[in-house]
Amino acid sequence: MEVQLDPKQFERWERIDGVIYDMTPSPSTEHQRIVGRLFRDISGYLKGKTYECFTAPFDVYLDGDKSGNYVQPDITVVCDPSKLPPHGCVGVPDMVVEVLSPATAYKDKTVKLRAYKAAGVREYWIVDPHHQIVEVYRLTDTNVFPTVHNKDETVTVSIFEGLDINLRDIF
Repeated sequence: MEVQLDPKQFERWERIDGVIYDMTPSPSTEHQRIVGRLFRDISGYLKGKTYECFTAPFDVYLDGDKSGNYVQPDITVVCDPSKLPPHGCVGVPDMVVEVLSPATAYKDKTVKLRAYKAAGVREYWIVDPHHQIVEVYRLTDTNVFPTVHNKDETVTVSIFEGLDINLRDIF
């Protein structure tokens, strides 16, 4: 018996400020490798704490599910369990990580950066696999410029005491 799959079941979308963004094609192997390594380090640090870490696809309703806008960051860290009903994160997560891919890089560096800052995300990482750098935005600071780290550095996650990520282990 041959199983027929509906291609639409594999489609992923985001809705930001009422605009629908297609999230296809699927991420590359290197993209997923980096997401997995970052998730491993962050979730390992969070083990035994009430905070949680999620990978995409995981819907994040930045404005509390009021407008129907949602994003699907590569990694989402939520410190308040009350924001985690059965269908994703409703409210602002504390940290978001996006790993750039050719299809989403512009959106991640512009539209999503603005949305995360406006919503009040505390820390936003943009990971560039091609150049092997990480831009860290501390969005609650008045400084709008990121701190940029290369593959040979260790980055401290500012919202967690003692969480340092060695980028040699990520790239």
